[in-house]
Amino acid sequence: MNQSLILLRLLFTLSLFLKPAGFIDIRSNSGVKKNRQQQEIVKEEAFKVLQIKCNFCHGTKKRTDVFTLQNMDSLAPDIFDQVFVKKRMPKGKQPKLTMGEQKALERWLTTLINTSESND
Repeated sequence: MNQSLILLRLLFTLSLFLKPAGFIDIRSNSGVKKNRQQQEIVKEEAFKVLQIKCNFCHGTKKRTDVFTLQNMDSLAPDIFDQVFVKKRMPKGKQPKLTMGEQKALERWLTTLINTSESND
C-alpha cells in the first residue's frame, strides 16, 4: 500500500479517537451553531450515499453492518479504508460510486477530522 495512504489512514483513525466526533463546546465560538448545522447537512448527504449504495447489500447480507445516522461516525475509519484505500466497496455488480457520491463521503470524512482537530 502507498505510504502516503497508510499515513492518511493512520491520521484519520487517530483523529477520530482523540475526541468524540461531533463534540463542540457551544460556549467557545458564536459561529459554532451554524458550523454544526453545516456538518449535519454534510453528514446527511453522506448518509444518503450509504443508504443507497451500501445498505442495499448490507441490509440483506450483513444485517449487523447496516449504516445509520447514529452509527456512521463510529464506522468512518472502516468506510474510509474500504471505499478509498482498498477500493473494495461497493462490491461486485453494484454500481460504483459516482464522483458526486465520492465527494459527499469525502466531505463528511473531512468534517469528522476537522471537528476532532478543532476540539483539541
